[in-house]
Amino acid sequence: MKNNITIIKLILFLLATPGHAQDLMTDVNTNLTLESEQSKFSEKINTISRSGKIFILTNSNQIMGKGDFITLLLKQGGPIARAVVAKNHSGRVGIKVLKVYSLTRWNQINKGMDIDIIRGDDAFLFKKAVAKTEEPEAEEKIESEEDLFNDKEIIEKDLSDFYKDNRLIKPDSIVTAGYNQFTFKDQVTGDTVASNQFNIAWAYQFADNYWIEGLFGNATASNYPVQGSSTSITNLTARLKYTFKLPLYSYLIPYVGFQTYSVSSPDAGIVVSGNTETAQAEEDTINSIEESNVIFGITVLRRLVPGWFVKLDLGTDIVNIGIGIEF
Repeated sequence: MKNNITIIKLILFLLATPGHAQDLMTDVNTNLTLESEQSKFSEKINTISRSGKIFILTNSNQIMGKGDFITLLLKQGGPIARAVVAKNHSGRVGIKVLKVYSLTRWNQINKGMDIDIIRGDDAFLFKKAVAKTEEPEAEEKIESEEDLFNDKEIIEKDLSDFYKDNRLIKPDSIVTAGYNQFTFKDQVTGDTVASNQFNIAWAYQFADNYWIEGLFGNATASNYPVQGSSTSITNLTARLKYTFKLPLYSYLIPYVGFQTYSVSSPDAGIVVSGNTETAQAEEDTINSIEESNVIFGITVLRRLVPGWFVKLDLGTDIVNIGIGIEF
């Protein structure tokens, strides 16, 4: 009988002790909070691309590395977006946004602000909101480095409310290097002189689909006007352009502009052995090259891979082929 009374007292004591009856959800919530706080660190947003898909962040904590999945969170707030680190260089990282969790929070971020980051798995942030029978959402996989630069449909959908510009080519600038054949008629012999002209051009998009482009080219005619001498021809061109979209990742860009040629030929026009006719013909040849004109034409851009184009110019000023990069 005494043993039974002792057992009953022990049971009542254990039931009355508050430390052993903590609610299960309290344990779960506490663990989630601790896990979140322990893995969270802060960095600053240096740059946000116009498309909103690429960010440059500081990496002062030296935690993020290329290929890491990260989650961006507002300071003292919830998750904003999921991203992957595409590049780590000189204390900064470039990240590619894969998914936007909250458009409301997304609208609050801007260049220069501090932001919280969680590296790796972020499933614990959503455990309270996901039902037990619900399958967790599959993580987007990066199969190769090229996947870091592919456009994702979910990004276009999530960001459509914030980027309303009508740009067919999103970046502001395209720099191209090109090649064409420059020809002119030698008025001394009547022959056509041909030389290689290499050029570089920079196009800047100052408004949606409107570009201003400057081109510098140079051609050297060897052994002209006489054997052993050369003539340098410089091409300076300014163009105003507008973009139209074509199929197969291509763009048609008509242009109007102004072109001027200048010539450096120290031996042209020098009278040799009293031959003034030849000297005058050489000067006439130089004068025929050295001219300025209003120009018209079209540029065709064909995207090769993200960021790179092949370029074809067909105009009154030039027939040119080249390759370009956008930034």
